[in-house]
Amino acid sequence: MPPRKIRQQTDDNSDSGDEKVDAVPSPAPVLMSGDQLSSLLAAFSKSQAEANRQLVESLWASHGLGSGSKFTTPIVSPPPTPTSNMAKCTARFDGVTRDPEAVEAFIDSVEVYKECACVSDDIALRGLPMLMEGEAAIWWRGVRNEVSSWPDALKRLRAMYGVPRPAHKVFRDVFSSEQGDELADSFIVRIRAMLSRLPYQLPEEARLDIIYGLLHKRIRKRLPRDGVSDIETLIEKSRMVEESLVECTAALNIPPQPHKSLPTVFGERSSAPDVTSIHIVMINIL
Repeated sequence: MPPRKIRQQTDDNSDSGDEKVDAVPSPAPVLMSGDQLSSLLAAFSKSQAEANRQLVESLWASHGLGSGSKFTTPIVSPPPTPTSNMAKCTARFDGVTRDPEAVEAFIDSVEVYKECACVSDDIALRGLPMLMEGEAAIWWRGVRNEVSSWPDALKRLRAMYGVPRPAHKVFRDVFSSEQGDELADSFIVRIRAMLSRLPYQLPEEARLDIIYGLLHKRIRKRLPRDGVSDIETLIEKSRMVEESLVECTAALNIPPQPHKSLPTVFGERSSAPDVTSIHIVMINIL
């Protein structure tokens, strides 16, 4: 029976084909260590970043900015933090003295702290009563409801306690102050501050003449007026003169020596120093 034989051969061929397909081995799994995996991820990230950079450069080039341009992020200063306040400010004002310089010194200290601590105007206005004492605190309690801003508070403070004195009263204060036992540098600085209260500006030469004329004669005797050209030079040279006077005075304080007698024709002569000569030297120094 020929047809049956052919069918049998066909079945045999199909069975042999299935066996060949089943005989193909499956691929083995790829094993990688942790270091190799990290290296692979790093390389992938680097290639991705490079691709992104090229894409950004191409976009910038298409807008006419050039491939060499770099994108820079603007630096924005941080805003004042809500915790910034006037609690740690050490400046105080009591309003006892109606000296404009004292008011300006207080305002300068508060402004410097406010700027360094990044305190806003509203917080500074709310914390201003903590910096006032005595009469100034009482005055602030009466006007605080009328003050609406920080500049307004400073304006009212200057108007109340910083009223400038007339020029003739300033000159009376200046010329009634002559140097006594006060150090020269401190005296010059104090007189210069008093002259700065004038409602107008004096020339440098005029201020220098006034301050020099008020110095003690022990300094004017050793420091001619022509030897100084400005107030800073006067401060420096006056300090040097006082230091030299202190050294000379210290040199005259010689410890007492044992009394010795020198033989002479008429007897013995004392070798003790002459008190009159020391007194003359002291007069010359002063």
